[in-house]
Amino acid sequence: MNSSSSTMSEEPDALSVVNQLRDLAADPLNRRAIVQDQGCLPGLILFMDHPNPPVVHSALLALRYLAECRANREKMKGELGMMLSLQNVIQNGIVFVEMLCKF
Repeated sequence: MNSSSSTMSEEPDALSVVNQLRDLAADPLNRRAIVQDQGCLPGLILFMDHPNPPVVHSALLALRYLAECRANREKMKGELGMMLSLQNVIQNGIVFVEMLCKF
């Protein structure tokens, strides 16, 4: 029996995971711990490149909550991929708006 096939169906989808992180980040008491955790911030950065817009939106909202804690800002700015992913989100948004304006 292959146990990996049974765990694959039990894995939460990207939107569920990012929504959980967003909900945790909404609580000011969790914000420092989330940024200090080894996997949460890099995970949120990866979600910014997700093809599903609601996943990206939820990740951006979580990052906004985390940035409301002044002590998190330097670590967030220095996190690998953060600035590039933000630039990509902005560029994709501009392209999307330009496409909409043509209609």
